[in-house]
Amino acid sequence: MSDDNWNEKKIVETLRQIPKISDHRSKEDVLQRLKNDPRLNKEVQPAKESKKVKWPPIIATVAAILLLSILVPSFMKQSTQVTMDKASVDQSDHSVQEAMSLEISPFSNRMMSIPHYAVYPNDIIDQTAFHIGLATDRATIIPVTFLIPDEQIKQNLAEQQIDSVALYNAYADKIDEESLGFSNYHPFDATISSNEKQVLMKFSATHSYDKASATLEMLNQSVQDTFYGFDEIKFLQEDGSAITFDQVGELSESISLKGATSHQAYYRFMQENGEQFLSSNFGESFDTVEEALMQMKENPNDIYSSVIPEDVDFTVKDDTDLLHVEFTKSLDLETLQADEAMQLIEGLLLTAASFDRQIQLDHMMQKEWNGFDFTKPLPKPVGVNPKILILE
Repeated sequence: MSDDNWNEKKIVETLRQIPKISDHRSKEDVLQRLKNDPRLNKEVQPAKESKKVKWPPIIATVAAILLLSILVPSFMKQSTQVTMDKASVDQSDHSVQEAMSLEISPFSNRMMSIPHYAVYPNDIIDQTAFHIGLATDRATIIPVTFLIPDEQIKQNLAEQQIDSVALYNAYADKIDEESLGFSNYHPFDATISSNEKQVLMKFSATHSYDKASATLEMLNQSVQDTFYGFDEIKFLQEDGSAITFDQVGELSESISLKGATSHQAYYRFMQENGEQFLSSNFGESFDTVEEALMQMKENPNDIYSSVIPEDVDFTVKDDTDLLHVEFTKSLDLETLQADEAMQLIEGLLLTAASFDRQIQLDHMMQKEWNGFDFTKPLPKPVGVNPKILILE
């Protein structure tokens, strides 16, 4: 950068070099000097009645020094045009592009101060939910829901039928998984198509999904979290014949896809970078929604943790059409960190939604909080861990 350009850092450094000014006179001394000043021939009026503020000499001095430290160097320069370093511009543009490419939701119709961990019907009015299971370096899969503007979908998929297979084939290779803290796992090493309610997955001859039982479990969990709307998936060889995996042998039968009704409980998962997600415990499922909700109170292992604080307890009552989760003591959300409160609420909602059930939270201290109205049933989520995917 040339000498003609003053940036914020240089201004701050200049201000720090200004000597501190202090006044050691007592209040009594100052008051007496004011009383003895012949110019003050009447009582001092209250500040609110004064039409013109008179700054004390000390404040005026400081203000003058600050002003001069900023303006004088500019006037001393011969150049009258302020320019910006090109490298700064390029870097700024690059940062903006990255932010526009892929960023954590907040949504335009919700409060932006607290991140949400669930996607609701109102969020997909003019956006499409692209579900996908992303892999972590801890050999587990985390479900993520990318929201893609409908206008973008129309441009990319034209007249194609919009389903989870079409979305996967169009966008899976556009996700920078590593920048999000995940392993580079997608797209699958396979050709993916559909036949009515069945997904067909033809693996390449060089695939490595059967190296160990853990890699096969990750594959199964990832397809479960990805291909919503289909009833089953069939694993095939490249030529369309039945595939054989080293760990389990030949797979001639289709695998059932659970989709949104996975019958799972949701827990907290923390990435190494500190970002938190909600996820099932390695895809574990439960027979009943009551069992899943009650199991949420416990930490399942050292990878996932409970979103229910230790001093919070509740009971579950099933009214057929609605689940009531009643807290034993009146729950004051203001006693929790905002993130913890959101994970508590949305973890319960997501768990119930995996059984296609809706919840009402009872015995809440607040009637409303962050867009939630606790006086009535809360909306049923349609996705988990929202992120916005905007493609240029």
